[in-house]
Amino acid sequence: MSTQTAIPEGDLVQIVQEYYDSVDSRDAARVANNYLVAPNTTLQFNADDPIVTVEAIKEFSAQLFHIASVRHSMIDIWTTPLMGDVVPVNLAPARSASTVTVVSTALPTFSVDTGSEVKHVAIPATSIFTIDIESEKFVSVHNMFDLAKVYAAVGG
Repeated sequence: MSTQTAIPEGDLVQIVQEYYDSVDSRDAARVANNYLVAPNTTLQFNADDPIVTVEAIKEFSAQLFHIASVRHSMIDIWTTPLMGDVVPVNLAPARSASTVTVVSTALPTFSVDTGSEVKHVAIPATSIFTIDIESEKFVSVHNMFDLAKVYAAVGG
């Protein structure tokens, strides 16, 4: 059992960067490997219902990678609260002393093959990552960006 009480800031940055790199790799197994295997592990987009369990996250990622690729750039990561607790810690699933929450902004560019052309859509995004301190794996990832732009690219 680890006696670690916090994850060093440099390690937090590496953990989040590995998440983005795994998504950019289009490897669903690599994406899933970033998550803590637990019954309440989640991936959520905006106010949509969360995707629950690592296996479901892996399946979702594989489906996404069949229709689009993603490249993240302009990544910033905040590991400490800004201006009065900007890093939210009261979201579901519940945070605890065994987790740390960080916020990141990025500019993901989605490339969607419509059959007749590849459309590229850049959408500013914010993500809230809750990380299990002992395993350094994600308990939850909550991504917020304008999905309508991605749907418009897919739909033509």
